[in-house]
Amino acid sequence: MASVDVELREKTKIRQEADRMFKEDYGIDVGSTEMPAKMMKPAAQNTMSLVTNLFPVKTHQQMPIYRWDVDITIAGKNGKTFSLTKKSDSDAVAVNRKLKTRSIFKRLVAAHPEKFGKLEENYYDLESMLFTLKDLSTDQEAQDFVVDGLDAKIIPGIASANVILKKVTDRYQVDLTDFRHLTRDVANVDLSHKQFLEVVTSQYPLMAEDYVCYPGGVSFSVKEKTTPLAEGKYLGHGVQKSVRYIENDGRSPCAAVALDLKKTVFHSEINALEYLKMQNTYVKQLIESKQRAKDNDMTLKTACQRIKGLRAYTQHTKRQRVVTMDRVGPETANEARFQLQDGEEITVAAYFHRTYGAPLRFPNAPVAVERKPGSKDVNYHPLELLTIAENQRVTGELPQAVISDVIKQAAVVPLDRQQQIMRAHRDLKISTNDYVDNVGTSIAPQMMQVKGRLLMTPKVVYGRNTQIEAREGKWRAERKTFLKPAGAARWTCMMLTNNRLGEQMMHNFLNKYVAVCRRNGMQMADPIEPFVVDWRRTDLQTEIDAFMKDCTQQYKLEFVLCIQDNNMHEHKYLKFLERQYGLITQDICTRTVERCIGNASATIDNIVQKTNVKLGGLNYGLEYKSPDGRHDVLSATTMFVGLGMSHSKPPKPDATGQEPPRPASVIGFAANVLAQSFAFVGDYYFQKADRDEKIFAIVPIVTRLLEQWCEHHGGQMPKNVVFFRNGGSEGQFQMILKYEVPLIKFAIEEFAKKSAVQQQFETKFCLLVANKRHNVRFFKSNITSGGRAAQQNLQPGVVVDSGVTHPVFSEFYVNSHTTLQGTGKTPRYTVLHNDCGLTLNQLEHFVFALSHGHQIVNLTTSLPTPAYIANDYAERGMAVLGQFLRASGAPVDEYETFNSKLTFAAMHPGSKFHHCRVNA
Repeated sequence: MASVDVELREKTKIRQEADRMFKEDYGIDVGSTEMPAKMMKPAAQNTMSLVTNLFPVKTHQQMPIYRWDVDITIAGKNGKTFSLTKKSDSDAVAVNRKLKTRSIFKRLVAAHPEKFGKLEENYYDLESMLFTLKDLSTDQEAQDFVVDGLDAKIIPGIASANVILKKVTDRYQVDLTDFRHLTRDVANVDLSHKQFLEVVTSQYPLMAEDYVCYPGGVSFSVKEKTTPLAEGKYLGHGVQKSVRYIENDGRSPCAAVALDLKKTVFHSEINALEYLKMQNTYVKQLIESKQRAKDNDMTLKTACQRIKGLRAYTQHTKRQRVVTMDRVGPETANEARFQLQDGEEITVAAYFHRTYGAPLRFPNAPVAVERKPGSKDVNYHPLELLTIAENQRVTGELPQAVISDVIKQAAVVPLDRQQQIMRAHRDLKISTNDYVDNVGTSIAPQMMQVKGRLLMTPKVVYGRNTQIEAREGKWRAERKTFLKPAGAARWTCMMLTNNRLGEQMMHNFLNKYVAVCRRNGMQMADPIEPFVVDWRRTDLQTEIDAFMKDCTQQYKLEFVLCIQDNNMHEHKYLKFLERQYGLITQDICTRTVERCIGNASATIDNIVQKTNVKLGGLNYGLEYKSPDGRHDVLSATTMFVGLGMSHSKPPKPDATGQEPPRPASVIGFAANVLAQSFAFVGDYYFQKADRDEKIFAIVPIVTRLLEQWCEHHGGQMPKNVVFFRNGGSEGQFQMILKYEVPLIKFAIEEFAKKSAVQQQFETKFCLLVANKRHNVRFFKSNITSGGRAAQQNLQPGVVVDSGVTHPVFSEFYVNSHTTLQGTGKTPRYTVLHNDCGLTLNQLEHFVFALSHGHQIVNLTTSLPTPAYIANDYAERGMAVLGQFLRASGAPVDEYETFNSKLTFAAMHPGSKFHHCRVNA
């Protein structure tokens, strides 16, 4: 038999490489996949009653439930078979396939009632997973059904479909009354129980004709009104549902349905050329002028990028054809040429005129290019003859014109959110449908009540021992000096503007800015030769580069303040040059400068506070005593570390269908390694793309942080290290425990072995995963109607660590910030390692205290400062990488090159970047 080269899954490759690295490079074993024992709950003090959007699930009787794998295929006119149960990254394709599989499955059940029973006794996810109340087993491994009489409106031109059912080989039956699968060993988790509950509670919208469903329990009713947005987009108002296991206040563990609102931006189903014109006024005017754009027109190119990858359908053909716009432009219909079957070469414009008897209205507009699968050949489509397909969500970064409207529309205050969730609960028939009843299960009709606790608030300490108490997550510090003022003896300002009064505006602002710096204790000299650049110059980036080079090499400056007009987009390029030249920069938009020249004192205070931190200063410290007042919550011997991730957007496959290498993923990290306990600095590290596991980066990161800590602490290592790892679902806990935890331990032990200083402590560590990507919400039990968002939301310092937390894992929720718009989302923290012996109460106080340390604004943050700053460093690393790749043309996957050229760690030892929070 010929050998078949089966390509290993990417995750399997990474695990194999990690296993090899553990043995060959480090000589250590992989870690245990068992979570730490559940920690003791703190004493119930300062309690309050809350409501959460969880609806407990109760199963009243044991019933056998059987699981099957499903494959549904149809044959096209060319005889080629298509699988409708295959997953797709395209929303338009996935939604269309589910529409078809729903129709086919309903006909299958109706045609075989003796086998399947009623439709409501079958639970199908419209892909490849089916649960039934009947055992469909036969003596055959697979059962094949032919479904005839398909709905011609949904599946045009297809007479029948083929459905294959296979009994799953593992965990064939599900028992809803059995919770023994909830174990501390995350490598042996049986997901079938949860998977069934997810499917059964989604069955109504999945099977209803008037719902569109997406992965992750997200659904949108077609009856729900949408909100128009700028640039050819709209906001869909949907619902997200998930299933969680909760400890249920000391009673038996149970499942609960979490139900929340979901606001999502979609591409409108409109003409593709109209969509392109809506991206900005310039593009609209250019296309309507029917003139060809200039070569390398960046504005048009950017607009075309926003339509790239979307699915569209043809308007001019007898039978609608769906195409993927793999790219748009730069060719126009007058320029793009292809060869006919007889060998004649013809332009797209001429072909459409000849074939359809009418000229194109916009032959100088860009055309959509569709790649033929497995071939270098392409098809060209005039945008004016395409319509954007419906149900496509906007991915990636939203345009600025859309963001403000989305924030406004998504900002639903708690009382309104509760009411809308309960309406969704009724509309989705969460508690009242035959699918749930038929498995002997009931779901609570009302939101669950839960107890919370209120933590004490730390004091903010400025220079001259000025102490201010934070109230409701904010504080005012009008007459203060910084705890550690920084300064700049040689610095300047560059303004990018086309405003003829820009120079005067800049000087007015600088006078005020310098005065506020000095009032806060900073040693800030007057700026050297402030510089104004007209951004309409075509070589603007060259001009900025030359300016930064002169500032560094000729003028020996240490800081540049940059003011950009509001419509400028040179921030990322400026930060790339900052790293290239080792020159600290701060970026401000003209609108902000105008406010500062007026009476916006808080705004200019925030700008100056940012400057002080960038230049190595510290605005304030924290004083936080334990509840008994005997000791400080934040010990000077504890290092707090944040870890965050930023991933690049996946590139489209090339002409042969192969996916090109992806740009690196970036790990941002930050810690209080300096002599001041509350001064957080950080860096970033590049690794293989799209992996959230930090397997190959954790050792150099931990080593780097310990080096910095010891440099500022007399060679002594910290007694404890507390890691806040941003993100990480329960499905990733196994990889974290197996690989990251032992690598952290290895890095600490190896560093201690090599230390030339006698250590006072044996360094231990605690690892928490901070997660904001969940849909559990908490509300006050009694909300006053008409109150502002801050009044309706939970106040900072509210902790929830019982009732709704995991039955086996140690986890808690801390609401650390004031929510000024909409309904706040309270982060969840899960303890994955804790050989420090820290208590749950200590960890909760750590989180709340560190949420006061951001330094830039006088507000608490939703995450602890090291975690918050780590995310900022990850984004900075991604921005620097993107600019580097554009400038150099280097391969996108040379990770070690990036680490040696682009990180702050790679800068010379005397650089200020090592002890300044330059990305503040």
